[in-house]
Amino acid sequence: MGEATVDYLGWHLEDRGPATELFHDLHGFDNDIPDLDATEFEDLYREVRELEEEPEDLEQLWAEWNRGSGQESQEFLEMRYCEPCDTYQIGSDQAIQHAADNHGYDPFNEVGEPDYVHGIRSMSVGDVVEMGDTYYMAASIGWEELEVGGENPE
Repeated sequence: MGEATVDYLGWHLEDRGPATELFHDLHGFDNDIPDLDATEFEDLYREVRELEEEPEDLEQLWAEWNRGSGQESQEFLEMRYCEPCDTYQIGSDQAIQHAADNHGYDPFNEVGEPDYVHGIRSMSVGDVVEMGDTYYMAASIGWEELEVGGENPE
């Protein structure tokens, strides 16, 4: 099996914008999965994690990337998000080092992670898993294939 990527729809990064509107549209009665071009995808989504292997079961991946499911993966639990620079780190040690290198955090005089670095949100409707050239969007129920036209965003 090849690699896969988890991409989060950026609704949690904006007050009210296109990602938020898409998030709400996908929860409505007319929850058609949109076709996006590569630029739209890049504008709406943030890569959270490149997985070493393609998931065999997207429903299991959903459970592993949802806090409170009782099936959270260690990888999900260790992921950290840095608010000031909109980046993701793996593990508390890497997050603290990132904060020291980029935000003036002093790990010798502070305890634990700074308050602007925290665990990531759970996977939600609209989030995407890329497997090869195929994109799967989390829908209200299950997963739907998402068409991303043009060149893949890299």
